[in-house]
Amino acid sequence: VPALVHARPRARRSLGRAVFKPPRALGVITGGALAAWALIFSMLALSVALGAEAEFRTFLAWIAFVVLLVLAGVFAYWAYCLFTLSYTIERAALAIRWGVHTVTVPIESIQRMVPGRTVELGRVNGLSWWGCQVGRTTIPRIGDTLVFSTHSAADEVIYVLTGQTAYALTILDQASFAEEIQARAAMGPVVGHTQTSTVRGVASARLWQDRVILAAIGIAVVLLGVTVGYVFSKYPGMPEIVNLHFPSSGGVARVGNKSEILRAAYLGVGLLVVNVAFAAVAHSRERAAATWLVASAGILQAILLAAAVVAISRS
Repeated sequence: VPALVHARPRARRSLGRAVFKPPRALGVITGGALAAWALIFSMLALSVALGAEAEFRTFLAWIAFVVLLVLAGVFAYWAYCLFTLSYTIERAALAIRWGVHTVTVPIESIQRMVPGRTVELGRVNGLSWWGCQVGRTTIPRIGDTLVFSTHSAADEVIYVLTGQTAYALTILDQASFAEEIQARAAMGPVVGHTQTSTVRGVASARLWQDRVILAAIGIAVVLLGVTVGYVFSKYPGMPEIVNLHFPSSGGVARVGNKSEILRAAYLGVGLLVVNVAFAAVAHSRERAAATWLVASAGILQAILLAAAVVAISRS
């Protein structure tokens, strides 16, 4: 059985809120550097895409810009989460803050605390870079473990074990941490507290838990990418003046500049952004309306793709 962490002798004092913050500088700097790298290369991709002729290479430049910009935002958000990482001990619970997420562990559910020097952490499934280990892992003799750590050495980690899940935290003063937990446990249980994970702000919107909506958005984005990629790949080989055929019962066609073909791509982008924005606003009050907005965005993308294929093939 792993060794337990014991509180050190200390004079009795009032038990207010105790906040423990791990070393975060290395992890935040590393995450920020990765975000800056992605942002710099996204701007380079944008500089290539802006003003370039409509061709497949330009489409790839736009794709690279969007992907790298999203990646920069994700790493910046993770760096922010790491900056806010803290462990707060209150009367009834241990609260682990990670950005907009808060994991609450009732004091009464904590069975023991194990120092990291006696246990091998192993591979973490989640975020892992210098100064950042956040995710989930399974540890022999401990079991399923949620990791919220910035440790650089095993002896900086403490494992908080409950009947359901263990938590790996970076605590430099482990004796003081154990004392705070044990002092509150000695005061007796507090009714009504359970182990929970909550989110705040925009991240708490039910839209992010709606798999149907997210799947529909994903399909619409894929259809938009296919439409823009197809138009950009065919555009250089088209004559300057083309007959614009669109699906219609009368077979109506008109003559125009080939640049009008690009409107299908631009219109698709605008419609997707507007529909998804309205769906996000409407979802909290009327899920059916939000679902219809997102579904219609996908249908419109399919119609625009079909129109572009017909127009280009008959030009």
